[in-house]
Amino acid sequence: MEIKQSALVDFSHELVKRYQRFFELDDAQELIKQPQMQPSQIQLYMMQAFDRHYRLAIQFNVAEHIEQVNGRLIKQLDEQTYLLKENHSNLYKIVTLNQIRYISKNN
Repeated sequence: MEIKQSALVDFSHELVKRYQRFFELDDAQELIKQPQMQPSQIQLYMMQAFDRHYRLAIQFNVAEHIEQVNGRLIKQLDEQTYLLKENHSNLYKIVTLNQIRYISKNN
C-alpha cells in the first residue's frame, strides 16, 4: 500500500512539473507588488505602448489583491479603454486606465 501511495505522489509531482513547463508557469516568479502610478503617467505609457506595439506587464487593482497580465495592446476603444491580448493564449481583456496600478515593458 505504501509503495502505491509513493508512486502516486511521484506521479502527481511529475504531472505538476510537466503542466508548469507546458504552460510556462514558474513558481520562482513571484508577483512583486509595484507602487501605484499617477493617472497621467498611466495614460502616457498606454499611448506609447499602443503606438509602438510593446509587450507589457500590467498590474491591476482588483478588490483585495493585485492581478498581473502580460500581453500587447491591439486596439484603442476610446481615450480611456484598450483591448489587450494576453501572451501565450487567445484571451482578450478590456482595460480601462482607472483599473491599472502599474505598467512595465515586457521583453
